[in-house]
Amino acid sequence: MHLAEPYLCFANWRYDQAAGRLILAVTPEQQFRLEPRLHQLLNYFLAHPMQIISKNQLMDDVWPDTEGTDAAVMRAVASLRKILQPGLIDGPCIETLSKRGYRWTLAIEQQLPVESILPAVALPTESPQAPPMLWPEARMHPEHATLWQTEVHRREQHQKTSQRWPYMLASALLLFCLLFGFAMFLLNAGLQARQPVYNSMLNFSALKGQEKAALVSKDGSLVFYQYRAPEQRNWQWLQHNSKNHKKKLSSDSFTAISNAVWLDAKHFVFQATAAGQCHFYRQHIEVAKYKPEPLAPCAQVITKGLARDKQRLYWLAQDPKTGQVQLWQQVLAELGTNKAPLLLYQFAPQYRRPQHLHLQDGQLYLVVEKDFYSNSLVQFDLSLHSVRWLKDFAFSITDVGDWQDNSLLLSSFDALVLFRLSSGKVIRLQTAQNGFYQAQRLGEQLLTSYEESHNSDLAALSLANSAAVTQLPWLHSSKNELKLAASSEQVAFVSERSGSSQIWLYQQQLLRQLTHLQGQRQIQQLLWWQQQLYALIDLQLYQVSLSDGSLQLQDIRRPAQLAACDNKLYWTQWTDKGWQLWQKDGAGAIQMLLADVTGVRCAQSGNLVLQQLGSVQLQLWSPQTGKFQLLPVQLDWRQTAPEQWLSRQDGLYWLAQQEGITTLWRLRWHQSTAEQLKLPPAIEPVALYGDYKGDTLYYQLLHNRQIDIGWLSQTKKPSQ
Repeated sequence: MHLAEPYLCFANWRYDQAAGRLILAVTPEQQFRLEPRLHQLLNYFLAHPMQIISKNQLMDDVWPDTEGTDAAVMRAVASLRKILQPGLIDGPCIETLSKRGYRWTLAIEQQLPVESILPAVALPTESPQAPPMLWPEARMHPEHATLWQTEVHRREQHQKTSQRWPYMLASALLLFCLLFGFAMFLLNAGLQARQPVYNSMLNFSALKGQEKAALVSKDGSLVFYQYRAPEQRNWQWLQHNSKNHKKKLSSDSFTAISNAVWLDAKHFVFQATAAGQCHFYRQHIEVAKYKPEPLAPCAQVITKGLARDKQRLYWLAQDPKTGQVQLWQQVLAELGTNKAPLLLYQFAPQYRRPQHLHLQDGQLYLVVEKDFYSNSLVQFDLSLHSVRWLKDFAFSITDVGDWQDNSLLLSSFDALVLFRLSSGKVIRLQTAQNGFYQAQRLGEQLLTSYEESHNSDLAALSLANSAAVTQLPWLHSSKNELKLAASSEQVAFVSERSGSSQIWLYQQQLLRQLTHLQGQRQIQQLLWWQQQLYALIDLQLYQVSLSDGSLQLQDIRRPAQLAACDNKLYWTQWTDKGWQLWQKDGAGAIQMLLADVTGVRCAQSGNLVLQQLGSVQLQLWSPQTGKFQLLPVQLDWRQTAPEQWLSRQDGLYWLAQQEGITTLWRLRWHQSTAEQLKLPPAIEPVALYGDYKGDTLYYQLLHNRQIDIGWLSQTKKPSQ
């Protein structure tokens, strides 16, 4: 027999939690069935009554991966409030707490549904049969009548008991489930409360420059890390005595260097590039006395691409021909011999490039850059040689480290987060500051590389001179500025002038803040189309109101790069089937145009410049005729950021590296050779922006960058 679940009652509402059905207590004929997202949202609030729930918590626990946004949460909460309003008595049910989140404020009671407490209507049953009546006047013998009445009473009692026991059993099961659920809720709340708060930061070193990738000796007395002095382009190993803080610097330097792993008590191994050649190196712990010994060649350096267990070394690489992400293995004793390494796994070609490798509890965890702005975390089972996808992140993961309780410690510039392997939940740690490159747990402390200071500026260049560019005045500030879109007389850009990343508008000599985004939002791209401003935020495309900065979600699913050309909007998109090029015209019609396109820019006469999956050569493509034409420009989409190249009405512009120095190049339309443009002294752009039809080229510049190593500690130890 089915026993209906109890209603949850609040104000004048009775709520069927399983079906998402709301019933007004005073007028039961008024019923509402919630759509799936509001159903999940209300269930979540009812499971966490009187608790402050942040928007990030709702995005992580209620919305699917990559779909949760501030705007989506606010719209859903507003819709839920509107639906619940008719049944409210004293004030709102969901309280908004400025900069903190939401809180459910109403008392909740349980009540069995009416249909489960009304007596059941018994179906006709066969009653005990009396002895046959031979004639109307005949009567049963008194002794027989007593026996008959006793039997009838016994059968009635048995029937009543048979009807009651399913209710009793179901009620017991329901009570057990409620108690178990409440216990699990308390346990989860206790786990959340026991997360440590790292509210103390102590600088470990006192050198100017950049320090990262710390490697700690077994006894903790020595810390080795990579060091780059100010105004230098190469990296060196530095030995730091953690007791007396004496430092020793290696004599050899490298243009690129990976993390190191211990080979034995006296040596560690790493990958590095010197004089254009990549090798595995073995380094003695006396870095100032012993030079690094090359062991074997490598394809390229992955900054955090090495891991090892007791017998084997693992590393990430890219196929030299296809660029596909690869996972390799070699027995440690065979490193530097003629024994060839073993290829464990190769990813599908649409993944961009490898990022990080981490070994924990006999499993390898890989971070792979999916498209330009998101990372995928995957697990490689060393016993089964199988890969399992874990989660996609709409931000850049800068490192993966050990944690306890079946979790991983993920570093990012915005925060340190825990990833629960059992549930897939992401929990943000409370820390003294942000800007983390790498973090590792050592006892009750975290040893981390963090960005102590840096400044990202936007500036303008004039292209009036055909061979050189001159710097123009710009709205400089002491805060970080990045991401820009220009259109005729107005410029939109991202700035931290107000504390967090917000979109600002510079129009007719007036500067004003457009958006007031809550929390840490990732603004990946700005662009103008049809005189309207659009922003790619947390991998979702929004139209940004020029009057009040409000966001309107667009019907374009997770674009990677966008380009507005005349009356059409083009974008590339990462899918499980590969990369695709899409188009939306002025009337709103959406169409898939081409496969295997990773980047798109505007060109003359309605043509497009395309980056393609299997080639580093740019191509000119005509949507009208479908014809392709090779361009004399090579830009590898796996290594070139979207902000490092653009098109204008006079040609293509891009940034390139020559002997560690950034250079600016231009290819004029219909020309066969590119020209290098002379930049003003001491300017090395990291990104380019500009209007296709404008005369000004904008660029982003990083300077005063200081990366330190420090200890994150807890002022008070949490109760474990």
